[in-house]
Amino acid sequence: MKQLTRSLLLLIAVCFLGGMLAPAGALAAKAKAKPEQTMGYVNRQQIFNSYPGIQEILKQIQTLREAAQQDYDTRSKDLPDAERQALNDTIAREEARKEDLLMKPVGDKIEASIKAVAEEKGLTVIIDAATVVYGGIDITADVIAKLKQ
Repeated sequence: MKQLTRSLLLLIAVCFLGGMLAPAGALAAKAKAKPEQTMGYVNRQQIFNSYPGIQEILKQIQTLREAAQQDYDTRSKDLPDAERQALNDTIAREEARKEDLLMKPVGDKIEASIKAVAEEKGLTVIIDAATVVYGGIDITADVIAKLKQ
């Protein structure tokens, strides 16, 4: 009778422990499975260079800079140093404002394209490719394609 009781208790213990450990094994198998990627990256310089019409915009900015330099050279000839510095600051601020007006739509469209591609791919984080050491999904080509639509 004692032998039967021991055998029965041992059987119950094995079944109990087996039931407890089986879910742990399933969890371990899930943990070893490849996790879903939620981080992507882009090469912002490549995207910027691929932006439709960017070369024309950059030429306009260069023309603005040359005009600002010419304006400064003409107006500052006979000014004392303090006034020359003030004129330089004024012209530089105006030139920067004009550059911002040209570049803001470019930046806005690039950011919108990055966000749209990230959402399509189910990515929650996008970083610049220069900071990636390992992992992630490169969505640069997809963003460039979106920009060209």
